[in-house]
Parts: sequence; structure tokens; C-alpha cells
Amino acid sequence: MTSNTLKTSLFETFKLTNQLTGKAKRQRKIIKIIGTANIPNQRTKVEISRKISIENKQSWKNSYSGVYNDIEKILLPQKIIEEEGRIPLKRGPRLLQKEGTGYYKLTKIGTLLLFCIEDNKVKIDFTDFTDQQDLGEELNLLYTINPVLCFLLLEKYTSTMCINGKDIMPITLENISKIDEFSLKCNLQFIKSILTHNKDNQRKILQILAHIGSKH
Repeated sequence: MTSNTLKTSLFETFKLTNQLTGKAKRQRKIIKIIGTANIPNQRTKVEISRKISIENKQSWKNSYSGVYNDIEKILLPQKIIEEEGRIPLKRGPRLLQKEGTGYYKLTKIGTLLLFCIEDNKVKIDFTDFTDQQDLGEELNLLYTINPVLCFLLLEKYTSTMCINGKDIMPITLENISKIDEFSLKCNLQFIKSILTHNKDNQRKILQILAHIGSKH
């Protein structure tokens, strides 16, 4: 069985400032580009490097080594991305022209990570990410009723699991219930947001959170 234990820098921060490290920002950008670019040409190492270099206002060659290492040594081995196909090259040695250059797509693990680093801008079906059908349906319902609260829960779950070197998939009720800081982090957001819903939705949200809390 393949382990989904992740050893990435996606949630790596500086101790003094609690800000994301440069490596964390670069890995997040790579995942975002691969997950949102529709054209295969835009999902190669070179084009990913070019896009990141434009944002960083530097030569793409300066970005390439970091992008290459992240893809080859972390994102591919950790099964966050996978090669989707190859694009023929028009220049360079004939052998390389024939082999072409690879372009990538996100795996399920990568898609879940994209959801958690893109601040609720990605829509996913949670039943695809858990073996517990009821949990998947509850997370889908929570996302429909209160997407911000759902994002806070999954972002905290994923970052906690990654930092502790634990499997992030499949999502389980037991693992979500271990996030002790979640209730403290989202209390204010929860109070503000739940008051905007009708009583029926309020009841459903409370039932979902009670189900999660019952595992403590």
C-alpha cells in the first residue's frame, strides 16, 4: 500500500515571524499553477519557472533549480503531482526532442492540498477523499452551508497532518477530531457566520460539529 505521509514544506514557517518560508511559497505556487493551468504547455518545469520568476521579478533560470528540485524530489515522489504527458521539443539534441518534456497534473492528494492553500477558491467533492461516506457527505454539506468554516477545518487538518508526518488521505473522522486547536481558531468566525444562517442550517452545522466532537 502506498503511504500518503507527506514531507513537504507547504506549511513551513519562520519561527520568529510565523510567515511562510520561501520554499513553502514556491511549492504552493507550483501546485497552484499545475492545478489551475488548462494548457499542458503551462505545466512544464520551464513554464512554471517562468511564471514564478515573473511574480518574483527575476530571471526564470534563477527559479528553475528550485522548481526542478521541488518537482523531482518532493512533489512527484510524494505523489502530490504526476506526469500527465510529454510535449515534443523543437530545439536541442535529437534524443531530447524525441523524448520531449513532461507536463504535470495534480493527484487527489495534490487537489486536497490545493483546496487548503487556495483559501476556499477550489470546489471539491469530499466523498472522493474519504472512505467514510457519511463524513464525505457531511463535509460537502458544511461546504455548501458555510464554505469558510469548512476551509478552516480542512486547512487545519491538512497542515497538522503534514507537519506531524501523518497520512492526509483518506480523511477520517478520527483524524479530524484530533485537531485540538480547531475550535479555538474558528470560534469567532463560527459565531459570526452561523448567525447569518436560518435555524435549519444552524442545526445542521451544529450536528456536523457535534459528530466530529463526539470522537474526543
